Amino acid sequence: MGEGDQAESSLLGTATGYFVQFDLNDNGGYSSSPADTIMFAGTGMDGIHFSFLTDFGSVTDLSLAPIIRVDPMDFGKCAKIVAKNIRDFFALHFSAHEGLLLNDFEAKEHYLAYLKEQEGDDEEENEYFDKKKWQRQKNEVRDNAMQRFGFQPILDGYAYMQEVRRARWNELIVTTSDGLGVTVWGTSVDCLNRPLPHPWHMKEIPKRKVERLKSYIASAEQAGLFGFIRDCQVLGVDDYEVIQAICDQLISLGLPLEAKRLAYCMDIS
Repeated sequence: MGEGDQAESSLLGTATGYFVQFDLNDNGGYSSSPADTIMFAGTGMDGIHFSFLTDFGSVTDLSLAPIIRVDPMDFGKCAKIVAKNIRDFFALHFSAHEGLLLNDFEAKEHYLAYLKEQEGDDEEENEYFDKKKWQRQKNEVRDNAMQRFGFQPILDGYAYMQEVRRARWNELIVTTSDGLGVTVWGTSVDCLNRPLPHPWHMKEIPKRKVERLKSYIASAEQAGLFGFIRDCQVLGVDDYEVIQAICDQLISLGLPLEAKRLAYCMDIS
């Protein structure tokens, strides 16, 4: 780009509006950032970030990994599936569904009302900020990205996201309190022979019964352990001995990166 183009782009901050990064060791750094995720973008507000969900190493090709939003301030509901894969994530973004990626809406009419409200805000004059120039720059970036990367517009973003979340739910072999659950890619599980969840499934985990928790971790079946890890992160189980026992077990299962991320975000590294 020439100097004039750079000046024109200055109102956007970044081309996508996100702070893009990639580090295999970084899941976002919050206790609510799932251990089996890799952060690729942050919003710069309230700790909200977007990550690849690897399902504890089941997904080896990140282009196929589901994308989640982690909002550390949304206690108990911090992690949500937002796209089937990275291409769909950016297709949603450049199809003007940024608000859908950042927020949850109880019904489609609520989302449509939000969009209408946003349109009204864009039309308001602001002496401190040239919204028309900003919107023009956004449209230019959107058009260039859609053409360069071959993104297909997603017209009904709300329906798309609901379908992605339904599909995820149908794939789960163990449910968890954060809604992400546990699934195993590339395998089919008989509905009558699903693995058992951990003993405190959908209950309060007894944080003070450290030895009991450590005993479970040492003997847990893999799917139950993964569900236990998700619930520990959601419910704030942060005892050093418990988290260290989980990390040791993850390493024994051949998941050292997940162990490293968990130790980091639970502040025991």
